Amino acid sequence: MSRAKPVRKGVFSLPLSRYFSRGLGRLKILILVAAFASTAPGLSASCNGSPTLEAKVRTHPSSKTYADLGIWFRQHNQFGCAAEAFNKALQMDSGSARLSYLLGASLYSAGNVKNAIAPLQDSVRIDPKFLQSHLTLAAALDQTQKTTEAIMEWRAALNIDPRSNTARQALSKDLLAAKDYGGEIALLRDAANSGQLPPELTLDLTLAYGQMGLLQDANSVLRSALRAHPTSLPLARALSATLVLQSRREEAASVLQTAMKRHPADLGIQVLYLRILLMQDEATKGKQLGAKLLKLAPHNWDVLYLNGVLERLAGDYAAARDHLKEAVTLNPSDYETRRNLGSVLAKLNDAEGAKEQLEKAIALGGRDPEVRFELAGVLRKLGEDQEAAIQFKLYQQEAQEKSDLTQAGAKSAFADQKLAAGNIQEAIELYRQAVAAAPHEAVLAYKLAMALDRAGDKEKERQVLEQSIQIDPNLAEAQNQLGYLESQAGETVAAEEHFRRALRANPGFARAWVNLAAMLFLESKLPEAKEAVERALQVEPDNAGAQKLKSALDAAAAK
Repeated sequence: MSRAKPVRKGVFSLPLSRYFSRGLGRLKILILVAAFASTAPGLSASCNGSPTLEAKVRTHPSSKTYADLGIWFRQHNQFGCAAEAFNKALQMDSGSARLSYLLGASLYSAGNVKNAIAPLQDSVRIDPKFLQSHLTLAAALDQTQKTTEAIMEWRAALNIDPRSNTARQALSKDLLAAKDYGGEIALLRDAANSGQLPPELTLDLTLAYGQMGLLQDANSVLRSALRAHPTSLPLARALSATLVLQSRREEAASVLQTAMKRHPADLGIQVLYLRILLMQDEATKGKQLGAKLLKLAPHNWDVLYLNGVLERLAGDYAAARDHLKEAVTLNPSDYETRRNLGSVLAKLNDAEGAKEQLEKAIALGGRDPEVRFELAGVLRKLGEDQEAAIQFKLYQQEAQEKSDLTQAGAKSAFADQKLAAGNIQEAIELYRQAVAAAPHEAVLAYKLAMALDRAGDKEKERQVLEQSIQIDPNLAEAQNQLGYLESQAGETVAAEEHFRRALRANPGFARAWVNLAAMLFLESKLPEAKEAVERALQVEPDNAGAQKLKSALDAAAAK
């Protein structure tokens, strides 16, 4: 028999729990049926439907008459009574996907979301093509925080109706919540390229591109969307943000200027423009706009903070102090506001006040070493020399770490270029230097391992991969690659465990599902392998590896 081999990299989202819950779901329905059946032959006393339908139920009780009564209750927003009626109908026709759906939907509408899941799952089991069952089940799963299972149902709904905006929008939000950015891009990219993506989903796609470091793709999508929706402020904000991240501040300013012309009364877009002016050191324009915004919104935190920074840079420390103090009152948890206020108070010789603000800035998680340097100076003024020495030492350590990380990033970026050009040995040496500069960065170790893989040095590759997962056990790519190496060495149990760890860390890792399915197939665990490959195909129906593996599994099952 031909057995599939694991592959190396990729991204999908495929939960196992749904498959195990099917039988339980049916049991829950039977329990629910028994509970309703034990009350009385009719419905509860508080449920009074149409006299005509009530009479039919008494004289000719049948699945249809109870279903008609349930529909009447639904039309009159009496969802609890509707659930009772549909449950009676199900007792007489337990194999009906429609009745199971109506029971589940009524429970859901009545606010009994948890109990709605079982009949909805049963409806999907009976008729997998019943669109509304998938949609309602997915919504119920989302409400009960079962995001991974909900993703599968939204995908199933889209497979039935690719035009379902409800399913696409909800799936997009769930993929982002699950940090499955590759899945998000796969979901929305084609619609974006064809100009059929609404602005809110364009923003979701842009976020996914940003998280994957694909800022140029984000720019392209946002520019196209902004041409189609030129008055959209959210699109303008997002485009300016991606441009700033690429240090393309003049382009960002141009985008915001256009948005300001279209929305002259919008405070938020003007505040963003003021931030750009501050980044570009355009003091004159910044002061003019800042003064204008202070008149419009004198107690707005952004406006106060930005004016305070502009005043600090201009040496107007008294005005900066007043604006920054009010900004701190409005937003006491903002690191930058407290840091700037501390700097201003130090300039005004208020050492105690400066110490308080700088210490609070550090406590808020600020990672700029310069804050500790400023604090050390303030402590020396207060005569706290021992504490000043401690802060200065911490400053030196953090400054060196920052420098090392910057150097490591530059080395890694250069190594990426060398590897792409086929200069493998040069790339390996650069990655080694990057790892040496930042030994606690698991991703750098993983990149070195993959370069070693390209060079065919499996032993060193394994060592570096093990180093990377010691730093970060949840680095799914490294776990998947270790699984691949174990499978090549014939260590099937270890390989399976690494693939499972990869999927626990990232349920949206596509090829890890395919790898797991292939490994289970090699171990003759055919039912588990089938479940894994089905999850792959739920997420990516066109995945060639999953399709090939499914054919092999089907052939094995037929023998």
